[in-house]
Amino acid sequence: MKYDLQGTTMQILNTELAEGERIVSESGRLVFMSDNVKMDTKMKGGFWTAIKRKFAGESFFLVEFTPVAGPGIVAFGSEFPGKIIPLNIRRGEAIIAQKDAFLCSETSVTFDATWTRKMGAGFLGGEGLILIKLTGQGLSFFNVGGEVSVIDLKPGQKIRVDTGNLAMFDASVDYSVERVKGVKNIIWGGEGLFLATCTGPGRVWVQSMPVSELAGKLSEYMPQGHGAAGGFAAGAILGSMGKR
Repeated sequence: MKYDLQGTTMQILNTELAEGERIVSESGRLVFMSDNVKMDTKMKGGFWTAIKRKFAGESFFLVEFTPVAGPGIVAFGSEFPGKIIPLNIRRGEAIIAQKDAFLCSETSVTFDATWTRKMGAGFLGGEGLILIKLTGQGLSFFNVGGEVSVIDLKPGQKIRVDTGNLAMFDASVDYSVERVKGVKNIIWGGEGLFLATCTGPGRVWVQSMPVSELAGKLSEYMPQGHGAAGGFAAGAILGSMGKR
């Protein structure tokens, strides 16, 4: 599979597939495809796997694209302003990501949901108890908010990240949540009550503008107290960010 990325903050991912080659995506992410591409919507992985995906904030069904009678082109778009991250998952690796991060992948990659290893991290971490997990071997693409920084942690090395800014990490990274220390920091620090602590070895992807923060900033400029019309406008704009 060949691919290229176009754009900066609302990127388009163009993939070129050989005949019979397949790519699977989250529902609603298609931008365009050549007319020889067959589209097939599936409850991939079985009913229980689909249920877990839904709890993790992803769609119940996944969409598979396959060109017939020659090569084909399939393009996918960002769901919100940010970056599309290509990642070649190798055999034996596993990537843990926040909800809504998965965009598409080769069918050789297994897309599932996983329980947070520590219950406290799930309840307090800002991303819920269930995260998405990708294993297998092949190309995968993720959509994160704003700009992205990749931090490669050595064994035992730690970083503390705002829970909303933690986009994804290698499964080898230990993930826990700790309360911010100091009364002044809690009351006036503006960073919330908890920070995520990531301990190496492994890579951590940090996003500069999570979609929840972007939605919060936009809501400050929405009409307030103007009846049904104002509420409808705010709901429509914010709702469009999470729906294709």
